[in-house]
Amino acid sequence: MNRMVWRYLGFLFSGLLWSLLIIWTNLWYLLLFNLVLFDIFITRKIDWTLRKYGLPRVIQSVIEWMAILILAIVSSFLIKVLFVEAYKIPTPSMEETLLAGDYIFVSKLAYGPRLPETPLAIPFYHNKLPSGKKSYSERMRMPHKRLWGFSRVKRNDIIVFNFPEGDTMVVQYPGQNYYSLVRQYGRDYILSEFDIITHPVDKRENYVKRCIGLPGDTLQIMDGEIFINEEERPKLPKQKFKYYVTTTGTPLPDALLDSLKILKSSVTYNPVNSLHVLFLAEENLKSLRSYPTVRSIKRYSEPMLSFQNQEIFPHSNNFRWTGDNFGPLKVPSRGDTISINTLDLPLYQRIIDVYEQNELLEKDGKIYINGEPTNTYIIEMDYYFVMGDNHHNSADSRYWGFVPEDHLLGKAVTVWFSIEPDKSILDGLRKERIFSSIK
Repeated sequence: MNRMVWRYLGFLFSGLLWSLLIIWTNLWYLLLFNLVLFDIFITRKIDWTLRKYGLPRVIQSVIEWMAILILAIVSSFLIKVLFVEAYKIPTPSMEETLLAGDYIFVSKLAYGPRLPETPLAIPFYHNKLPSGKKSYSERMRMPHKRLWGFSRVKRNDIIVFNFPEGDTMVVQYPGQNYYSLVRQYGRDYILSEFDIITHPVDKRENYVKRCIGLPGDTLQIMDGEIFINEEERPKLPKQKFKYYVTTTGTPLPDALLDSLKILKSSVTYNPVNSLHVLFLAEENLKSLRSYPTVRSIKRYSEPMLSFQNQEIFPHSNNFRWTGDNFGPLKVPSRGDTISINTLDLPLYQRIIDVYEQNELLEKDGKIYINGEPTNTYIIEMDYYFVMGDNHHNSADSRYWGFVPEDHLLGKAVTVWFSIEPDKSILDGLRKERIFSSIK
């Protein structure tokens, strides 16, 4: 087969791949790049090596290396946006499924890649630079667009998403939820005493949780047990709960805690009554009960309160829910027509005015949306209810509500590396977790 045939085959193959990518992303103007491919493989009218232009060799080398660097950055950015991205698990909210110190791969193809809404950004910095300044500009804003994916979110998928209440942050307290601070100290105080920054959807912090409620599901939690559409959800084998463990007078030894894979920093011990507060998976209970100094083990359950728990969604005196007794609550679905009144407005207020960007006003016992009085609203997006597998040590939908569809990033699929926090690679490497699948 002569050289010209190989050149035509190279053009057809690369042109086909590029064209399929354009069809997938719907960015038709990029089809013009096929002309460049045609010249590179077939006509060769332009010397892309720059050799015939008589530039000094040093300048040619600099330009070639810059082109390679730009190509590498663009390629890695496209892989990150369209195919797969790596994340680190910073907290124990998903233990034992995901551990603090796990590094995971997240598939963007699972639910369809979401194109950047703020494309003017410094690559590889999510929302801020090491100096603390924003790593992106909002001068160009693109509408929400999601490409085709392999599937839709399924119940019990572990999903990665932008934190819904991460639109506003207090600069001096980056790890604190702004809305929680407002509920504790008042908006006027927070705004007057601290610096506030806002983030668009794609620049909010990334969270990972398990999806337990799909659009249209009705969810209820009773004494820590979860019911979906009135059917009890099976317990996960590694799901953790808070337990009160009483001993005969001595604290549980470090060797026992290590064998149960419990971090000593997460254990609370009161020597007055020999009471430990532990977060345990059910598979560890048998070993703990058989330990000679253990007198009793009782699972914690937060009762229904006579007063409103301000940190529990929907943060209203009309709802006395807790983390263990919650709902019933229907997860909104695109196209649902919901009835709204002053009693249940807190359930949907953030959906209407923040996520779906309507002007919402409550006045004289009436509700106005975009200036019109109404008692109904049609949901524009799908929403999801998520929870951490570490039931009593997770900030999730029980605390801040639903995850909108446009906040979804992808599905967690693989742990590619894992190391215990605050330990060296030699001491803290979890070999058994490397390249393990996530379920």
